[in-house]
Amino acid sequence: MALYELCIIVKNMPKASTVSAVKRIADSILDEGGYVSKFESLGTQELPFKLSIHGQIHTKGNYFLINFVAPPTAVSEILDTCRREIDVFRPGVTKIEPQQHSQCTLHEEIQFPSFRPEVLKMIQEAKSRLPKHLKKKGELKKTVIGYNPF
Repeated sequence: MALYELCIIVKNMPKASTVSAVKRIADSILDEGGYVSKFESLGTQELPFKLSIHGQIHTKGNYFLINFVAPPTAVSEILDTCRREIDVFRPGVTKIEPQQHSQCTLHEEIQFPSFRPEVLKMIQEAKSRLPKHLKKKGELKKTVIGYNPF
């Protein structure tokens, strides 16, 4: 079973009616074999645009995020139940992927580039790829003045 996030907008109603609408959605998740791990109310907000649903025009809505764990086959049924609910509009389900832990390398990144291990590795690789005539850098041609000015 995977972790999902359900985002719903409930039409602007009294608190008791809003709670019962969200509870019906939670019951549908439980009926499909999942369980709710977190409820989050984002409050009443203006909708980005007017919505005409079931013959009514809505300009405000109560936003909710519900985190739940359910089998992948039950997600479509849960979403279908949300769409048939009269008080709920614009349901959306997203799968929450587990976070990958990355190691902090700030102490390496604040070093000068010439001291970083990956830069030193690139310099060594570049030196090994040089043609033979360029590897003899220490040998300078003798000139009249005794040194090579270039």
